Amino acid sequence: MTAPTALKEAYEYLDQAIRSVIRLEEWEGLVTDWVVIAANQYFTDDGRSMTGVGQILPDGGNSVPDYRVIGLLDVALAARRSGYTSEDAESDE
Repeated sequence: MTAPTALKEAYEYLDQAIRSVIRLEEWEGLVTDWVVIAANQYFTDDGRSMTGVGQILPDGGNSVPDYRVIGLLDVALAARRSGYTSEDAESDE
């Protein structure tokens, strides 16, 4: 099991990295929440290939209410399905 201090430091590093990328991408406004979705590939004992999907939330999920996470995921999914990008929104103005 990972030491709590190491995990806390990793979450802090991840938060800083996300905020750095957003700053460098020149997003407007203040980052209030984030969700990281990750997939992992693994094999069962009988050799069957499996894929897992998980989410990583700030502070291990203790600081973002479920309704905010669901809202973020809903908007991201709808935008991805529709082909929307922030550049498209700016060009429509």
